[in-house]
Amino acid sequence: MFIKGVNVKFDNKVIYDNFSIDFEDNKISCIVGASGCGKTTLLNYICDELLANGIKISYVFQEDRLIPWKNVFDNLSIVIKNRYKREIMNDKIEEILKILDINEAKYLYPNELSGGMKQKVNIARALLYDFDVLLLDEPFRSLDAKIKNVLINLIRTISYEKKSTIILVSHDKDEVKALADNVILISGTPNSIVKKGDKAIIDSIFSSIIR
Repeated sequence: MFIKGVNVKFDNKVIYDNFSIDFEDNKISCIVGASGCGKTTLLNYICDELLANGIKISYVFQEDRLIPWKNVFDNLSIVIKNRYKREIMNDKIEEILKILDINEAKYLYPNELSGGMKQKVNIARALLYDFDVLLLDEPFRSLDAKIKNVLINLIRTISYEKKSTIILVSHDKDEVKALADNVILISGTPNSIVKKGDKAIIDSIFSSIIR
């Protein structure tokens, strides 16, 4: 998957100038870089570009994107209710709620959930959708280690079974090592690709990031 001609600036600061980036299809790629360098901006650009070309996207944002007037079940059902009969839809929702250990939250509303529970529901909704490309922006940062490991294994399984392209933004080296097939370091003003490779270069990439 090739994204080309990215041009973004804020006020007088150029973030991307005719920037291009290539992601290996059906693999999990991670974008890393210093805080505030423009990783989320790039992910948003990729999302808009792919949607404009009719590609089905699931996106786990950093911030809460749950619909406040819908409970957890309805927030999840909205992405699959047109694909499955009611009984199958219910089973799929029950299954992912059990995996994420939030069965008890099924009929709670977003304002009744903790930050970590909201993020679990955000991730569950993204994984339930029939996506071609999954975008993950710091998806695990409010989750405990046990659930994080469960989700990493689940995402890798989904990637293998669906043969989907997944793009992850993360500051956590252990997450990247556990999940990504490829890693891409961006840096500069405007940004360029400084390093790109497989798992073998993850340690060297993280040692070069200025936080």
